[in-house]
Amino acid sequence: MVQMSKIKIRKEFKQLRDNLCAESVISLSTAINENLIKQDEYMQATKIGCYYPINNEVIIKIKDDKEYYYPKIKGEKLVFYKHSKNFRTNQYGIKEPLDSKSLPLNEIDIFLVPLIAFNDELFRVGYGGGFYDKTFSCFREKDDRPLLIGLSYDFLKTNRHFQSLHDVRLNKVVTDKGVYV
Repeated sequence: MVQMSKIKIRKEFKQLRDNLCAESVISLSTAINENLIKQDEYMQATKIGCYYPINNEVIIKIKDDKEYYYPKIKGEKLVFYKHSKNFRTNQYGIKEPLDSKSLPLNEIDIFLVPLIAFNDELFRVGYGGGFYDKTFSCFREKDDRPLLIGLSYDFLKTNRHFQSLHDVRLNKVVTDKGVYV
């Protein structure tokens, strides 16, 4: 039942996001970045896990005073590598850094997480591979975990409850209209 709900939500909200024009993606991403840089945790962070945007995902503004680490799929999980000018595109069409050093998850201050939809309880729907949930599952029961911040357009919020036991809750979701905690 939950999986069918996620499939429907994924399809519905991905279509909404896909319908954005390039100008809207840029404009909304700018508003999201403005809300993000006001977050205390982001201001204090020096090492940030992030992503290369695909399919109209939020574009992250890179700041010179921070180090950014990008995911590379290793088995069923993600390993984060320092930003590199060299990259390859993986089987999912996502850029992955080459020739750079990985960093253990617990040494990264915050993670900026892409999503297709999110709900009131700060659970996300992604593309369905479970890579983020499997990667961050080691932090599920820990109080001193890196902060997980979802980046999303506000119109991708749903009131539906779709989460299951293996899903990892985000700490915040930053949108073009504000911040959900």
